[in-house]
Amino acid sequence: MMNFNLSDEQKKLVAEVRDFALAEVAPVAARWDEEQHIPRSQIQKLAGFGLFGLTFPKTYGGRGLSALDAILVIEEVARHCGISGRLIVDHNFGAVGTILNFGTEEQRTRVLPGVARGETLLAIAMTEPEAGSALTELTTSARREGDVFVLDGAKRWITGGGERELLLVYARFDDVPGPEGIGAILVEMERPGFRTGQRIPSMGVRGVRESYLHFEAMRLPVENLVVAPGAGFKRLMSAYNGQRVAASAVCLGLAQGALDYAIAYANQRRQFGRRITDFQAIQMKIADCTIDLVAARLLVYRAAANAHQTITDRIESSMAKAYAAEMAIRVTNEAIQIMGGDGYSRLHPVERMARDARAFTLAGGSIEMQRLAVAAEVLRKMNA
Repeated sequence: MMNFNLSDEQKKLVAEVRDFALAEVAPVAARWDEEQHIPRSQIQKLAGFGLFGLTFPKTYGGRGLSALDAILVIEEVARHCGISGRLIVDHNFGAVGTILNFGTEEQRTRVLPGVARGETLLAIAMTEPEAGSALTELTTSARREGDVFVLDGAKRWITGGGERELLLVYARFDDVPGPEGIGAILVEMERPGFRTGQRIPSMGVRGVRESYLHFEAMRLPVENLVVAPGAGFKRLMSAYNGQRVAASAVCLGLAQGALDYAIAYANQRRQFGRRITDFQAIQMKIADCTIDLVAARLLVYRAAANAHQTITDRIESSMAKAYAAEMAIRVTNEAIQIMGGDGYSRLHPVERMARDARAFTLAGGSIEMQRLAVAAEVLRKMNA
């Protein structure tokens, strides 16, 4: 029989993170959005509280928790700040998940403890000017020359690009065409040949920089190769599935935070001599948002509960990502509507949450690509 209840340990974890987020995240979330930058001192608070490396074994400085535990943490923090939630995603899944699951022991020992302490921040560099959803068309090249790889190319929409010490760069190795030629290599930003390009101004999650990056005859030791080409592309995509589920947890947090705020506001707001929560129109909105949230939460939690370390099932991840991303847009917009004109004001957090939510139908794989993956699997099974 399936158990939909959190364990006592998970309830304690959520309570601890809730207290931390209320004290250290909520009071400054609007500031990081306004300034479009989150300072390293604030990032260090997240790491210092043990929110980076949650899923790492303790031998690498982590807490040895499950993917679901990490999802609970991300959701709780994102109820107040999508920027902080996204940072926790990036330092438990994605690039660090790739290193954890597929890197060498030397790479895990070299990188992961620093990530857990907040001393080493990572970004994943996949997207290119002509390779977004069509990732297998990427052209950034890594050419073997003796005991080094020479990296050339450009990336764009790189989250944290130019602000983090390490990049996991997806590249085409030795001009091998198709997915078989794609692998991933670690890039230290201080090496010669790296250049940060233009920052891309964004609508939401503005405290995390989105950038163009350039690699020009950058020489990297062979020891930096994390996933070799060949069958490596499948490994890279399997590791990235966990990132999608974690991003879906940010959607849960943004939606829940916006709804909670709107309900609290509506309980105090009076029109026609009554609280507006006494009106059925508002009650219907609250009910629809709650149903939407619970449905999304079940999809996200299922994908995380079935994970192996940080690797989640492709189809479960796609269903969670597609539904949660659209749900967050619906719920945050309804929160604005419940609050009326005040919801549209930057004096309240729901407009920021709505802007942040809009990112996730695009970032980490568009919802259209997630639906295509689901449809392909359904048809494969039907036609088998």
